[in-house]
Amino acid sequence: MLLLTGASVPGWIVNVLESQSDIRTFSARSAFRISGLFGLLTVILTGCAASTGSTETRDGRLIFRDDRPHTPILGASTPATIDGVPVSWDELLPILSETAGGAALEELAFDRILGREAERLGIVITPADTQREEALLAETIAQAAGSDAAMTERLLLDVRRARNLGPSRYAALLKRTAILRQLVADEVHVTNAAVEQMHRIRHGVRYQCRLITVATERAADAVRSRLLSGEPFGEIAAEFSTDSSAQRGGIIEAISPADPTYPSGLRAALRILEPGELSPIIAIETGYAIVRLDERLEPDGVAIEDVRDELERAVRLRQERLAMNTLGQRLLEGADIAIFDPHLAQSWRYRRDR
Repeated sequence: MLLLTGASVPGWIVNVLESQSDIRTFSARSAFRISGLFGLLTVILTGCAASTGSTETRDGRLIFRDDRPHTPILGASTPATIDGVPVSWDELLPILSETAGGAALEELAFDRILGREAERLGIVITPADTQREEALLAETIAQAAGSDAAMTERLLLDVRRARNLGPSRYAALLKRTAILRQLVADEVHVTNAAVEQMHRIRHGVRYQCRLITVATERAADAVRSRLLSGEPFGEIAAEFSTDSSAQRGGIIEAISPADPTYPSGLRAALRILEPGELSPIIAIETGYAIVRLDERLEPDGVAIEDVRDELERAVRLRQERLAMNTLGQRLLEGADIAIFDPHLAQSWRYRRDR
């Protein structure tokens, strides 16, 4: 399930839409009808290219030249053609169902559930509410990447492309998050202790490190042995890590020992490592982790009173994230979902088993 819950980016920029909720990336992919998802994956043109004409490759993209003749749309029962030969929905739907059906069904279920909750409680989402969610997302990306407005806009576009968030899914995603934020509003209480903890997280000691996660202890042992033999951490991370940081060679944001959103074993290991040292194998909720400490960052000296308003806002957003994640998971787990199509059932099982 894909949520935006406001203020954490990856590793986010990769995780940012796997949840703007990330703390334990809860994703409830944005809602719309499964047929809508399929529609986004088809080629819908005023004319479909015929099998004659010319093309060229430019910057890795296939370009159709203007002199290429076109044939009329073949109708809703023919979503596409390949070399002029029609592709039928009977051919395409099983593949689409197995590829993305589970995610699409999850989105649809989650949005229906949220819609009923909003209607029951009289919650009405306005354009201002969804604009606020988009602003929170942009703010999160800007803070994580240290980017200006123009760069933030490009990064947001990259995230949307990476997650296949076209206009329909993106709008639904913003609405979903706005509903959840209103549903949990009464659960959020900003205390002085929470503000002090946030100050330690943001301005206290932090550890800059690289991370590799794997599913089994055997895999972790093999990875650690290769690292100890001198193989580059980044290459091993890219090849084996299941964490979203794999594509960045295992680089993650600096970790505070005061941040409870990271596994306690990971934080404990970082406390005793010297820069350049490799941790033992660490058991985590989703498998096993190995971390290498690159640098210990000392407190920056910023006084809590100088940034109290900022810290209180950060605490509120974090509490909202956690409450939204919990509520979203509870609502989805309580849904009565019956699946009759075997291809969709397989996709759903794979998704629930992850």
